[in-house]
Parts: sequence; structure tokens; C-alpha cells
Amino acid sequence: MLFESAWFAECEKRDKPKYVVLYCVIRSEIEKGNISENQLLPSIREVSRQLGISSTTAENAYNQLMVEGYIYSIPQKGYFAARLDKGFFSRSSSVREARTVSPKEVNSRYMDTGIFNFTEWRKIYTQVLDDYRHRLLLEGDPQGEHELREALSDYVYRARGVRCDPEQIIIGSGVQTLLSIYCDVTDDLLLAKVAFEEPGFVDVRPVFQKRGYSLHPIPLDKDGIKVGSLFQAGATTCYTSPSHQYPTGLVMPVQKRMELLRWAEQTGGYILEDDYDSELRFSGRPVPSLFSMDNEGHVIYLGSFSTLMAPSLRISYMILPGILSKAYRENKHNYRSTVSSAEQLALASYIVNGQFERHLRRLRKKCSARMKAFIAATNHHRKDINIYPTDTGTFVLLEARNQQIFEAIRKNSILMRLGLREVWEGYFAFEYANIQEEKFPGLLKEMIQIC
Repeated sequence: MLFESAWFAECEKRDKPKYVVLYCVIRSEIEKGNISENQLLPSIREVSRQLGISSTTAENAYNQLMVEGYIYSIPQKGYFAARLDKGFFSRSSSVREARTVSPKEVNSRYMDTGIFNFTEWRKIYTQVLDDYRHRLLLEGDPQGEHELREALSDYVYRARGVRCDPEQIIIGSGVQTLLSIYCDVTDDLLLAKVAFEEPGFVDVRPVFQKRGYSLHPIPLDKDGIKVGSLFQAGATTCYTSPSHQYPTGLVMPVQKRMELLRWAEQTGGYILEDDYDSELRFSGRPVPSLFSMDNEGHVIYLGSFSTLMAPSLRISYMILPGILSKAYRENKHNYRSTVSSAEQLALASYIVNGQFERHLRRLRKKCSARMKAFIAATNHHRKDINIYPTDTGTFVLLEARNQQIFEAIRKNSILMRLGLREVWEGYFAFEYANIQEEKFPGLLKEMIQIC
């Protein structure tokens, strides 16, 4: 392998985390010219196998190299060495090691741990451990614990107008897990063609790629996905977030929703409605869900608690219409639970006792105040960045006004750890909600001064 011998030599000399050692080794090989520009690097899986390290370690090293611009990735092709000025590195034989900033250090400097009441959650979780200890020794229901599905059935009707039976709900450890189940239950019903909003939420696309689906990006207009282009694509599944489009923040108006439902009815297709944060609307009522408008059973509803509570709480849910729900239950013995039963039971109690809705009220108020604070902080940097605020959710769309600012932002490891994501050339989605208001000016100043 390209850097195998260098890796083992450095491992013996360096008392550092393995991902840092791997990062330094690959970086050194690129700077020395031992790995030439545009040369294909080994896959994460291959690095993990050859060096005897975890895939997470290899991925962390590759991610850091991408952040700093040493490598780049091409979807479905792999990772490649970037073009660098080798003359610059030849001035010094020593490899300059950048100081790495630990996630713990970043969190303590910028993040507000009070955004979620962990003390309240711990009390509920402890009670679950006391009340359900015998049950927790058994494997959980693959569909999800009945208490949580029942609580969700009641909650989504009150909050989103979604009428469903607990038997239609499936609990999973993230939307990707649930989409794999969707692919299973529709395997004999649909063509393997899926349409996505472009730009849109890219994290779910590999689920379909690995299943052999053809992907059809559909452009947006001023009020959402272009339904005419959707008809032309010939897809039978459409993935959309109509109540708060990611990353633009667009809200799909009712007329466009009706057109989308008409597409599903005429093609026999299904709409995957990702309703990930619509409850976090700062003023007025949340926009009605697409599922609540569907009378023909063509909408699959996806919800998640990662955004609404804490990203580490990997609990999402999917609500299937009748025919798909029946198909799942007939084969549910082939699945295993992917979410801790204790956490499911704790969340059920959290919802039933009204604590979740109280948490949402607090979160809306805090997000609204932080959005205003972030807007005020960016006013001093209008020549460098522009933002597109919305009245929903925990992220804001940020635009770099020139290439120099864009490159500086995308290489900032601190910003990446705080939740900044490049969504297309020149634009980023920035998770502002967990950051303390008083930190915005300093954070933005640091970002701009890199240039």
C-alpha cells in the first residue's frame, strides 16, 4: 500500500492518536511527492484492513486531510491526492504538524450544553432502568417499543396532523436505517429510481446507491422541487423536505404540494417526506405535513429526534401507509431492533408526560433569539459573507462572497466540528443553535481573519 511502511515506522515513534499519526503520514507522503497529484488513494475499508485499524480511525484521518485540502473525494470513485505546489514544501524537510483541536475543547469553548435539559432526561432514564429492568434483559421489538409508537401516534396527530395507528410506525437508529427498510418493502413494487431535491440532503443518497437505485437530482424553483422535471425523470420515489427544505429553508406552498401528490397518484410512486424539524417554527403554527394531505396512501412520513433533542440520541421513526405497513409486518421477523429499548421507553415517558413539548417551547424561544443574534453578528461581515435566515429550525444558509473566503471557511476544522457543512460551491449550512450567542462575533471574526 502507498504509505504502509511509513505508517508502521511512525506508529513506533509517536505517542499520539492513531488517526493523527495516519493523517501526518499521508500528508507527508503527499508533500514529498511520493503520492502524486490526482492519484487514487486506498479506500477507507482497505486502509482499515491493511493497517489493522478501525474504519472510524481511517475516516477521521481522511476527513482531516480533506478539510485541509490535501485530498479530495469524487462520489462513487474514491479519494484522490490534491494538486499542491511541491516547491513550497521543498523549502523545509520537516513536516509541519498543525495543532489539532479536540472535540472536547471545541465544545467547551463554543457550545451551550444547556440547550437540552440533561438532568431531566437522566431522571426519566433512571426511572426506566428501575421499572423495566427485567424487560431490558430481552431483545427489543424490531418495530420499536409499543409505548413509544403509541406516544408518537398521539403526538404526530396533535403536532403535525398525521393520523396513524401505532402499527404503522417503525423506530430506527436514523433515517438511513429506515430508508433501507423502505427499499426492502417496496422492492417488488417500484422501479429502482429515486428523485431528490437539488440541492438537498445528501446523507441519505448512499442508501439508494448501494441498493442499485438510479439517482435523479431535480432542481428547485422559488417554491420547491420542479414537479414537471419530476415527471420527466421517470422516478418512482421522491425524497423531499417540504416544510423546511434543506439547505435552502424553502417552504413548499399548498399548490406545489397538491402537484406533488398528483405526481404520486398518476405514476403510482411514493413520496418520502422528511419532516426533520418543522416543529421548530419560531412564530405561528407549523406548516401542515404532506402526509396529512394524502388520501391515497402515497406518502411515507419520516421524523427524527436528533435535531429536536440531541444528535447523539439516534432515534428516528417512519410512518408507512397501509399497504407498505402490511408488507413490513409480514417480514418484520427478518429485522432486529436498532435502538436501545431503554432510550425508547425513556423517550415515550418524556413525550407522554409533556416534557418533550415543553422542551420544544424552550428550544423555539432559544433558537429565535440566537437567529437574531447571529444575524446581528454577521452585519459586520457583509462584504465577506451573506446569510439567508428562516423562521424555522437550527441551521442557517451561509454564502461566502468570494473564493478566498469560501476556501478559508471550508478548511476551518473548528467550524466543521461545530456543525458547518458545505452544501454546494460557495454555500454552507451552519448549525447555529447550539452555540452561545456571545460567541458569534468572535467565531465569525476568527473565520474571516483566516484570510
